[in-house]
Amino acid sequence: MVLARIAWLAEPNLAFHLTDLVGLFIGSISGILFRETLLIFSGMGEVPLPKQSDFFVTQWQIRNPLSVKQESIFFQTPFYFLFWLSILFFCVFLQGFGFSFLKGFGIPDYLYLDGISSRTFLSVPTTILVSIGLPLLYFFAEERFASSSNRENIKKHLFFGLAVGFFIQIFVIYLQNYYLPTFLAAGSNTSLSAFRYPGLFIDSGSSSWMLPLLGIVFIIFLYRKAAKTKEKFSYLIVACLFLILTVFGFHQAKTFWVIWCAFIFISLIWTLPAKWIHHTKLLWTVRGVSFVFTPLLFALLLWSFSKLSSPSPVQELGKRYVNFQTEILDSKSMTAIKSFDETRYELLLVTWEGILAQPWVGNGLGSLPVMLQDPARIGTKISTGLIDVPPNFVLSVLYDEGIFGLTFLLLLTGLFVWERMSYLSILLLLIPLQFGMQVQHADGGFLVLYLLFYPLAEVPMGSRILRISKWFKYTTLILAIGLPLHYFLLYTGDIPKLGYGSEFRKEKIGNYQIQASIFALGSSVEHEFHGNKYEWRLAKEPGFRKGDFVVRTDDKDLQIELIWKNGERVTLFESVMEPATGNRYIWKGTMPAGSEYVFLRTSRKSILKISKNYFSAYGEFRL
Repeated sequence: MVLARIAWLAEPNLAFHLTDLVGLFIGSISGILFRETLLIFSGMGEVPLPKQSDFFVTQWQIRNPLSVKQESIFFQTPFYFLFWLSILFFCVFLQGFGFSFLKGFGIPDYLYLDGISSRTFLSVPTTILVSIGLPLLYFFAEERFASSSNRENIKKHLFFGLAVGFFIQIFVIYLQNYYLPTFLAAGSNTSLSAFRYPGLFIDSGSSSWMLPLLGIVFIIFLYRKAAKTKEKFSYLIVACLFLILTVFGFHQAKTFWVIWCAFIFISLIWTLPAKWIHHTKLLWTVRGVSFVFTPLLFALLLWSFSKLSSPSPVQELGKRYVNFQTEILDSKSMTAIKSFDETRYELLLVTWEGILAQPWVGNGLGSLPVMLQDPARIGTKISTGLIDVPPNFVLSVLYDEGIFGLTFLLLLTGLFVWERMSYLSILLLLIPLQFGMQVQHADGGFLVLYLLFYPLAEVPMGSRILRISKWFKYTTLILAIGLPLHYFLLYTGDIPKLGYGSEFRKEKIGNYQIQASIFALGSSVEHEFHGNKYEWRLAKEPGFRKGDFVVRTDDKDLQIELIWKNGERVTLFESVMEPATGNRYIWKGTMPAGSEYVFLRTSRKSILKISKNYFSAYGEFRL
């Protein structure tokens, strides 16, 4: 994540939500290289390899001894997650580009909505794919090809790395809090303007749930260690960590305090009765009764927050709760949620409208941020102009993948949690996932997958035996491959009706596709085309079917072909544009009779500049 900040400093115009992807790529490569270097210097990194350099497979198997022993990846649950993620991404790819690549058009620069390209539409799904897919691949590869078959060793190494990263975060947040707020904070969106210090996380939205969650993980770890060793110093570390995170919370978002206060209440209810009650049934009874009264105590705490004199996220959280309670008692309606956060309430309504529009298969992975920018969208409008993903994880999945996708994901997650006994991890993630999708950024995706892969409990032998039984693993394989393929068929059933080439999404955007990479805006008079294949619908008016066609390009020795086709896209005539002075290519003549499309093809990918006057307001090509 440090490298993510460096990436933003090197390219200040890079959108903040993309800097973490740069950090993930560079950090992953440099981190693995650094680890392997340390292992080599310590004498543990290499197994002697045969001298024959052509035996690549043999060398690879020697370097990865578990590769021979491991079961096929087709029986591994992480593979099912990757397959599902790939299906979701391929669905939105087809939603954005159609089946044009099967018709010989490659991947054109289509308009998805008015003023929004298909590449822009695909940007958020790509971010989600990378943020979840790369950590998933990393953890999966660590398990399959580690030099030790003991998963506990992998877990210890990763936990140590997580601890180092966590305490680096604490140090950076400390510097931002007390000395230099802008220290390594460039590219953290609007965090600093809201007086929130994100450390090295992508922004304060990430730090407000990841900081307390990581703190809870390490407090639980240290407390368990202290309980076993009876060392008072370990209890002191727990207390110091708790106080430090509490102080840092005053410069985090409200999500921090919801997670932190819930953890405090649950910890007290879980630990204090056990100090004095040793009868098991009575202990669980007391805990159960305490949990029943927890919401009342939580409400009292929030009310006390509202009485604080100095402005802070804690006071704001308390005031919003008091307003919410007053309004819901008066109106007896869930519209009182609006008093908590009006913008999030509007986002909730927009999300719900999208779910009702496509309840079974959803609207596409990561599609809401683009849909919010659609000027023709009917329904609730976001008063502040916020562009964001749905307000919590379940609604995100419902909006993106529908009931079908949510059901499959819950089954797959349930299998994964059961295999690894990650029940505590799910409980830890339960509250954060109520306040956002949380996995759309690389830092959140990494932490969620880490907690699911490496739980704090050991897997019982009975679960392992059942999981590797033939009937279970083959049944799981059939369902985990078959259901995503069924989803794919359901989701993409109507995509061929969107057309292809110049007619792709014509009914949605109201005109024909020009496929320009950069449109002529303002004083500019030329569209730019980056590629080598384009199709345009021809104007029907006789006055626009005869004349000169001029293309400018800086590429030398380029061959530009014009292929004229009829309504069934059968070739009628082919011609080649003639090179002229001033880096121009010219074609003169009359469009062939019966031609309805022209296909322009260059000998290689290049940048073409074409006057916007060659295209009508409806995207038709004219001379």
